[in-house]
Amino acid sequence: MLNSPGLPTLPAVAVQLLEESRKPDVDVGRIAELIASDPAMSARLLRAANSSFFGFRGEVASVSRAVALLGAGGVVSLALSFSLADDALKAGVTADAYRAYWRRCVVQAAAAELAGDLPGGAGEGELSGKGDLFLAGLLCDLGTLALLKAVPEEAAAVWAASKEARVDPAARERAEWGFDHAAVGGELAQRWGLPERLAFAVARHHETPEALEAARAGGLLPAPAVPLVRTAALASAVGDHFCGPDAGPALGRLRETAGALFGLKGKALTVFLEDVRERADAAAGLLEVDLGQLGNPADLLAVANEHLSELATRRSAEADALADRHRRLEAEHRDLQQQSLRDSLTGLYNRPYLVDALRREVAVCSRTGSTVGVIFADVDRFKAVNDTYGHAVGDRVLRAVAGAFAQVLRRTDVPARFGGEEFVVLIPRPTEAGARAVAERLREAVAWTCRTVGGIAVNTTASFGVALAVPTDLPDAADKLLAEADAAMYEAKKTGRDKVVVRSLLSPAERKLHAAVAARRFSRWLSASGAIAVRDVGEALTDLTPPDVSLGALAREVGVLDEVQTDMIADVQEAGERFGEAAVRLGLLNHEQLAELLARQQENPRALGEALVARGHADPAEIEALLDAYAAAGPSFTPLERSVAAVA
Repeated sequence: MLNSPGLPTLPAVAVQLLEESRKPDVDVGRIAELIASDPAMSARLLRAANSSFFGFRGEVASVSRAVALLGAGGVVSLALSFSLADDALKAGVTADAYRAYWRRCVVQAAAAELAGDLPGGAGEGELSGKGDLFLAGLLCDLGTLALLKAVPEEAAAVWAASKEARVDPAARERAEWGFDHAAVGGELAQRWGLPERLAFAVARHHETPEALEAARAGGLLPAPAVPLVRTAALASAVGDHFCGPDAGPALGRLRETAGALFGLKGKALTVFLEDVRERADAAAGLLEVDLGQLGNPADLLAVANEHLSELATRRSAEADALADRHRRLEAEHRDLQQQSLRDSLTGLYNRPYLVDALRREVAVCSRTGSTVGVIFADVDRFKAVNDTYGHAVGDRVLRAVAGAFAQVLRRTDVPARFGGEEFVVLIPRPTEAGARAVAERLREAVAWTCRTVGGIAVNTTASFGVALAVPTDLPDAADKLLAEADAAMYEAKKTGRDKVVVRSLLSPAERKLHAAVAARRFSRWLSASGAIAVRDVGEALTDLTPPDVSLGALAREVGVLDEVQTDMIADVQEAGERFGEAAVRLGLLNHEQLAELLARQQENPRALGEALVARGHADPAEIEALLDAYAAAGPSFTPLERSVAAVA
């Protein structure tokens, strides 16, 4: 693009003027001499000097006096402006784009010049004069001029498309070509040898205040260029407001830029825009540009605010629609997820979910030394039901069995249809008596519910096998527990059906330990002491998540073991031996201390107390007193008299 022969060039006089203006000691006489060498430029400079735009008293009759009054910077800026503004009268397919370009340039030039008087603006002390500001605003969109000259038809088409679609032309350019006019303009300004600060202003006039600050902080924007770049950014936003294709977003950009860079807000911004409109009329005459139906600031603000309101309403409606769609998709996702986990006939969990849940529970309980219970059920003489009454009645029987399970089981239990007429229930952390009691209630519920199904007296029962274990962390622990429950169920079938057979895999030592653990759980202690009703304790337990803390960490927390001891115990554990068993074997814990730690590992006493308070079953002071009494009733956590050296 930058190698295109159609790119605009500067007349020889303009090039020489630029060279003179960059010298440390500007020779005003030499600048006047160069202007005088170009009759057309001399005439336009004198006409400008005598125009209302500058408002000098008395006639300016000579080029040297004009240079003296306008200053070297102002004269050079005007000369460059005159050289470029000749393209305002282009004809053909690009005519409308050229006219729109120059209308915008004049507005931006007026805005940039007036920005020099704003608080924090680039005043005389930082630049060579308002001529630099005027030129910065005029050259903001230099890249657009370059594109119109280099690829006229394509550039005009992009301009027309952005106008029709009411989008920022720069965004359209990036979508079409991968770059925009700001990048082209910045490169061209450097090629022409314009001052560095001016080239930066041209290249960065479309950037947000945040991006400009980031560039400054990152060393990508030299400090001397910052004031002019900020001015160009404001001028570009004003140009977008007056001449851009989309009034609402343009006003939003103007408010953000003016407020962030110059503190220009509310009434002050409105007054500034009115001054820009008036100054632009004068500048248009100076450069012989027709502003056409530019509109006054009050009307533009009214239209822009109305458009912003429309956009806000539309975006709110779109946001509501998106939120509603998101909710629907989430609900559909949950439904699909549940469908993937549930048995379609009974609504219970399916076999893959049950197996996965059992393996997760086994992994947790192998760490905490807790029990896992599995109930395996099989509908008695189910084939006969199908053969006698048909599969439709058989399906009703299976749904009735699932309904009976729902009546008995707790929220923490996991019931599943395992396949055909087989059902499995996972019971987390039960006692042997508790697992048997649950299975017996299920048996009675099935027998009662399935006496009559769909008006047919089927008198269906089910046989139940229960397996209970403190699992190890071996990979097949879950499968072995299922197999034991299955074997117990077949034993129930062989010995008469409609009965429960329990297989406890707990050793005598484990039975004794877990009885002690159950007795020391805070919930059991509360119920036994009568301090809080059993029902209230049960409700609070449903709010709790079992603690996920290792026994070693818990032992360190209460002070019965130190870090050296817990590390040493972990090092000497035998295959299949649990941490607590190893600690007792080594004489670092006694059985009472181990039971207490396991009870706390399975159920956090303070968390249960807070749940009771939250449900209104007790007040904080009462819970504190109960926690103290519970701790006092337990074993001492004084470390046993056994040294690490002796153990080692």
